[in-house]
Amino acid sequence: MANLYERLTLAYWKAHRLQAAYIAVGVVLFLVFLFANFPYVDAFSAALAPMGLKMDAQRQELALPIGAKLQEVRIIPDAPGALPVFESSSIRIAPAILSMLMLKPGIRASAAAYGGKIRLNAHRSGTATALNFSANGINLAELEMLHALGAALAGAADATGSALVMPDDLVLDSGTLHLDASNVMAHISGPLGIFRLGDLNLSATLSSGVLRIESLKTSGGDLMISLSGDVRLAPDLRDSALALHFTLVTTPQARMRLGPFLNLLPHPPGTRPYNLRGTITSPALT
Repeated sequence: MANLYERLTLAYWKAHRLQAAYIAVGVVLFLVFLFANFPYVDAFSAALAPMGLKMDAQRQELALPIGAKLQEVRIIPDAPGALPVFESSSIRIAPAILSMLMLKPGIRASAAAYGGKIRLNAHRSGTATALNFSANGINLAELEMLHALGAALAGAADATGSALVMPDDLVLDSGTLHLDASNVMAHISGPLGIFRLGDLNLSATLSSGVLRIESLKTSGGDLMISLSGDVRLAPDLRDSALALHFTLVTTPQARMRLGPFLNLLPHPPGTRPYNLRGTITSPALT
């Protein structure tokens, strides 16, 4: 009978090819069974929990070679009556192999949503959730959450970013976001109506409870905006303190159409900057 040392040699397994094949098939079937029955919804919900979010999915199917496909997925704030922050008819989800090798169990997901493609890697980092994400070809008109706020956008957007989200402590969260959008149009209920923003570029960071907008610029539209500054986040986001400054330049056509609104500004649009202070619910423009 072969001893343990002999069974660890290549020559032994060459001489026992059939047994080696049985073992290989058994390992593959075990992994397929493991990944097919892994509780992905629970794992994803656990990763989202520090952000106050949870996931709902109607059903789970095997997606070869490893992973699963979740159907009719919604990510919802963990609060009664909250609107979904994300919806997709299908998400492919699998263990993040690199994170697992680093002893940080995580998941990776990709979804066709809002007319484009979204990819996400998530893993727990202590009590926090670490995220890396990208989005390509997103149709802004399909963002239903904005409609509930009385606003709507049109255009296409790409974005990349990362975040480290702590449970119940916004001050300890951190992250980065870079977004590029083209042919952007906005509709806001009220006198503003529809106006073109053209191309939009945004770079922002989050650290120590401060959302820093490093640069937000629009070009080629009715309103040319250049904005930067800080938003100091409060536990109730509506009370977040604003420290923003921006310039606003309009086309002649926009000045004619938006005249009543522009007359309410502290000074005419141009290269002279505006300062936006106060809070989100009680802003003060000078």
